[in-house]
Amino acid sequence: MSLAKETKRCPFCKEVINATAVRCKHCHADLSEATGKKPTRFNSLNTFRNGFITGVVFSAIVALLIYLQCSGQ
Repeated sequence: MSLAKETKRCPFCKEVINATAVRCKHCHADLSEATGKKPTRFNSLNTFRNGFITGVVFSAIVALLIYLQCSGQ
């Protein structure tokens, strides 16, 4: 079997990968249902942003509760 038939290009990062691959070894994209749409940078950061904002809000609430507890004495 020739090399051209054993490989294909990843629809996301365009690197050469095995033709039967279900995940790209370069960009780790799921190829099981590849639609050809490249995931946006916002989608990958969205979970980080949500976690960061949640952490900041939680920390502010804890700091406020500690302040109110200490100032009541």
